[in-house]
Parts: sequence; structure tokens; C-alpha cells
Amino acid sequence: METQTTTHLFQRFQQRLEAAGGEAHYAEDLAGAADIIAAHPALAQREIVVPPGFAARHPWGTILTMLAERGITIHEAGDPASVADFPAGLSSADLAIAETGSIMLAENALPARVVSMLTLTHFALAQASALYPMLEDAGNALQRLTAPGPDQRHYISLVTGPSRTADIERTLTIGVQGPRALCVIIIA
Repeated sequence: METQTTTHLFQRFQQRLEAAGGEAHYAEDLAGAADIIAAHPALAQREIVVPPGFAARHPWGTILTMLAERGITIHEAGDPASVADFPAGLSSADLAIAETGSIMLAENALPARVVSMLTLTHFALAQASALYPMLEDAGNALQRLTAPGPDQRHYISLVTGPSRTADIERTLTIGVQGPRALCVIIIA
């Protein structure tokens, strides 16, 4: 990791996310992230779904080639029915908050949003430079993402761990209204 601050932030993020039932990993580069994803039990079927246009996203697009080289078949998301209960989905997080173990997902198109909402295991990539101590520290990034213009994001979600509810007979249930597992990979 680059600095003691980054190390500390990641450790705090990892601790908070794991307390919420998720998992966090640190990778020095995209190849390391591809190794983590390819080795994950959620990839037993060797398939993953990604948002449309993910290959063109900087800096994440090249991970698709790396996953394919590791024997993973890549599918592009379509309508919600094509993504629902897919074993694994991969998307990008615009920022991560160490204090809560949360990631922020910001998308405009429904096919991109359903990857993080309807797959059984959601993998999210985030840059170490987008890891903030607390939500208020990310104010400038939030303003940039929501500023009117062609890059404005209309749908923003803060996600902390896998989906969970206790509405069903007051019993905690994981994965009823979203992914059963969340795996965040912070990349240097």
C-alpha cells in the first residue's frame, strides 16, 4: 500500500465491512483483483455478469480480458430478468467509506444497476484513492458525480454488506432483496 494512511483506512474499511457480513480485499493492481475474483467460491460456474460498456470503463475495462484468461466467461447485463440470480456480478464503486464499510454505486442505466442488485454475489472494484475516512470527507466527489451535465449520476446507492432483512418472522435473512454476498476489492 502507498501510505500508512491508506493502510489504516483499508483496515478500518475491511473491519467495518466484515462486521456487516461482507468481505474486503486489497490488490496492488488489476491482475491481483482478477486473481481474487477468479479464485472466489462464487465463480464455481466460471461465469460473471458485468454492466453494459464495462470494457470501455477506465481503469477497470482490462480486467475483463484478465478474467477471460483465467477461464471466466463474461456476460453483459441486459434486462433485469437476464441478471436475476446470476451467480456473480462485477461493477465499480465510485467511492468507499472506511467508517461504515460502505461503497457508493452511481449509475444511470437500469442494466448497470441490476448487476449490483440482483446477482447472488456482487464484486465491486474501487480505487484506493476513492477510499475516504467518513462520508463527509467525500463531499467534493459527491458534488462532482451529481453536478448537472453529461456525466451526472441520477441513481446513487450506499451499500454496506450483503442484503439483509429481519422482516420475515423477525428472523435475520441474508440475500432476500439483493446479493447474498458482497466482495469489495480496493485497488492501489
